[in-house]
Amino acid sequence: MKCSHSLSGACLILALALPASLVAQEDAAGEAPSQAPAAEDAQASPQDDAESDEEPAADVEETDQNEGEQSPTGETPELVQQPAENNAAEDNAAEDEETGDDWPDDDFSDFDAIAEDIEFVPAEAIDDAMLDRLTPLASFPFVEVSGHLRTRSRARVGFDLGTGGTSAVLPPLESVSPSGAPADPEAGNLWTTDLRLRLAPTFHISETLRVHTEADLLDNIALGADPRHSYFVEGMPGADARQLGGYSGAPSLLTVRQAYGEVDAFFGTLSAGRMLNHWGLGIFANGGQCDDCDFGDVVDRVSLRTSVWNFNILAAYDFAGAGLTSDDLGFAHGTPHELSRIDGTHQWTAQVWRAPLSRADRERQAHALHTARRPIFNGGLYVSGRHNRGQANVDESGLSTAAPPELTYRGMNIYSADLWGQMLWEPADDRRIRVELEALGIFGSIDNTTSAAVGFEPGQTGSVNCFDEGAYEANPGACATDADGNVTSKSVSQFGLALESEFYFGGPVTFGLNAGLASGGESPNWGYGESAANRLDFMRFSPDYHLDLILFREVIGTVTNATYANPYVVATFLDSGLQRMEFQLDAIASRALKAAGTPSGEPWLGLEFDASLRYLATDTFLAAIDAGVLFPFAGLAAEVDRPRFNHYGDLGPFGESVDPGLAWTLQGRLMWKF
Repeated sequence: MKCSHSLSGACLILALALPASLVAQEDAAGEAPSQAPAAEDAQASPQDDAESDEEPAADVEETDQNEGEQSPTGETPELVQQPAENNAAEDNAAEDEETGDDWPDDDFSDFDAIAEDIEFVPAEAIDDAMLDRLTPLASFPFVEVSGHLRTRSRARVGFDLGTGGTSAVLPPLESVSPSGAPADPEAGNLWTTDLRLRLAPTFHISETLRVHTEADLLDNIALGADPRHSYFVEGMPGADARQLGGYSGAPSLLTVRQAYGEVDAFFGTLSAGRMLNHWGLGIFANGGQCDDCDFGDVVDRVSLRTSVWNFNILAAYDFAGAGLTSDDLGFAHGTPHELSRIDGTHQWTAQVWRAPLSRADRERQAHALHTARRPIFNGGLYVSGRHNRGQANVDESGLSTAAPPELTYRGMNIYSADLWGQMLWEPADDRRIRVELEALGIFGSIDNTTSAAVGFEPGQTGSVNCFDEGAYEANPGACATDADGNVTSKSVSQFGLALESEFYFGGPVTFGLNAGLASGGESPNWGYGESAANRLDFMRFSPDYHLDLILFREVIGTVTNATYANPYVVATFLDSGLQRMEFQLDAIASRALKAAGTPSGEPWLGLEFDASLRYLATDTFLAAIDAGVLFPFAGLAAEVDRPRFNHYGDLGPFGESVDPGLAWTLQGRLMWKF
């Protein structure tokens, strides 16, 4: 058998697998011996050599003796001499009948021709997407760990706008304290450095069983945070209250964000536990997984997910609020349990969407996008309903068993519908387009937005038991009226819209336009006032949906009662494949939808410019310097007799009009991902 040097390994494997007849035919045609050894990898030892030297003589004697013997019938066997080639052919035919081989003689006769047809590709030229598929076979159980370490340092200058109460950010303490003679009345700079370590191990028990966890250690803890100096901690001089767990009042050192299990059954994937909730762009449900996110929506949920006709379908029940539990009573009595079924909040959720979930789905979509050059359309619908019948009111003394807390009828029915769509298209290597749109509507009603008892009809001496469904159906108006005849009900109607786009047409520059709006109401200061019901008039995006560095993220807190436009451009340079530099420039212009809902009653909010210089090492390290400047407009000014948004103490309405001042920030970020 002939083999080229480049295919020697393949030829060895094929030679071992080929029938002996094919090997014999190949040997007969060439110069190889006519008989193959019984074991190709056997080597003769010195003892074997000695035995082989003696065996021929014994064979001769045995042959001569056999030739002198006669058969049991007394007849001498007839010996017929035939050509060796005919014997070989008959032997091959007999062997073919035994093994079932009927290959043509020349099927494996020329491996050199096969070698010439094979194209060898260097490893460095293989596509990364193909190498990603070459993963070792998993051995269960195993643990997969991901997470990040992030540290940020942020300088905030003028974030209180200098108005004394139109920003969510309070002025520096030294500018107002000590009272009457502030330490530094002109102070306007706030500086904080924080840290977070996030660990997200997934325990793969088998191919169909998984347990997901995620925990934040030192979650956004301000480095050095402690309201007291260590020298004034009781006890040992120099003791550190951060280590003693005494006075810091900081967030918990360990925050468990996720803990849930999954099982893949024939009907779909069943999940149960505490998990993140994210949908679309994240204006409504945002998991808080971005590099600079701080919060994240978490739900306690039992869900079932399946796939039908390339669409994913999820149905879930969410434990939105348990109400009072036995733990709230202040003493231990068995495992925690609900004290009432009436004060719990129940929520159901359904989702239908098309987007890749598994690795195979992502590979198919990548093939359609990069190889077939077809546009990709993802999207879906998210709907939920939240219901609550009552709420337990707790007085200032807290809960105890001395007297039961008062239950107040609430009658809340809120429904949400969120439509999301995404278009991805890469018609060429130097062409890329992404357009995403998310539209959200929240509707419903609450019969009682106060803490007062309801169920009173004019002329009635008694009250209606609104918790009883029959009594409620007979007297629906009474369950929205208090004892003084005041209407306590509130209808809810909110809507929001967000658009994101990204365009790349070759070169180092990517650009796009983001825009959106969120509905609002007539109550000043974005609905944060004396009545909590006023907040229901304002749509509020998730605070982890980031547009800027100052206005919506800090001064207001989120996108609400506003419309905005955000053109941006990103330049990539020094890109070596493993590391690169990016420079991004954003401009954000914003205006209120309803002027009455702003602090001053004016519609225009401001114009902000943000810049970011980033160094990225693949997907494992990020170093960034961010800067922004906000030019606030009249909507953020202080107006006489208008209420204050945020302030120290009870200062009452503004006594004079004050124009807002310039605000700017300089921030640094370091992030390690794994």
